Amino acid sequence: MLDLGLRSTKSEDMTSHSVDSPRRLLTFGRVDRVQVQVGFRARPDDRPYQQFLLDLPTSEADSARGGGAIDEQRVLAALEPVLYAGAEAPKHYSLHQHRWHTSWGASPGVLGIGLFVTTGARTTATISEASHDSVTRAFRDLMEVAGRPQPTPTTRDAAILQARRAAAMAYAMDLEALSVNVEEHRPAENSWTVGLRATAIDQYVVVVGFVDGYAGSVRVRHAPQIEVSDSVGSE
Repeated sequence: MLDLGLRSTKSEDMTSHSVDSPRRLLTFGRVDRVQVQVGFRARPDDRPYQQFLLDLPTSEADSARGGGAIDEQRVLAALEPVLYAGAEAPKHYSLHQHRWHTSWGASPGVLGIGLFVTTGARTTATISEASHDSVTRAFRDLMEVAGRPQPTPTTRDAAILQARRAAAMAYAMDLEALSVNVEEHRPAENSWTVGLRATAIDQYVVVVGFVDGYAGSVRVRHAPQIEVSDSVGSE
């Protein structure tokens, strides 16, 4: 006959050990890196006509002071003005969050936030410019909170690779299918504008370093072929 009393005691010991254990096995840990994607589209089911990406490591000093100076609420607070897109009332939006961490190697704790704003079918150049300005301010605020990265010159090869990666990620494309058809470097701003072609009619204009020359800030705009050469000169 089984000794139910002994079995119960062992079960309780295991439970107690699991609950009281000072180190949990499953944890996201602190936020070491923030990745933000902001897209603007005319209708909720349309592809975004432009997207903005920010890949930002948090400073080691801020993380050491208390588990990270930047978190979900800080990111959302910085992004909230983006909803207005040059209007008096906020636009409709969809919001996505993703956290990930691996238990091996030097794996950072990453917080990913995706925000897609619906600007309406009658999207104008004024709305597009207002969207650009509001995202620039939001990204600049996040850079200040997380610890502004040290400015470093971006080489041509690094800029082109960053542009291709950003466009491929933003529009779910094969990176190898994107070819460069035009480029422009602005050394004073440490920014690069790169025109990419996916097909004869599928073109993208990418600006690497659009926020104060930081290469982790990228703007990707979907543009008809006729607009690409003009856009490079007007960024």
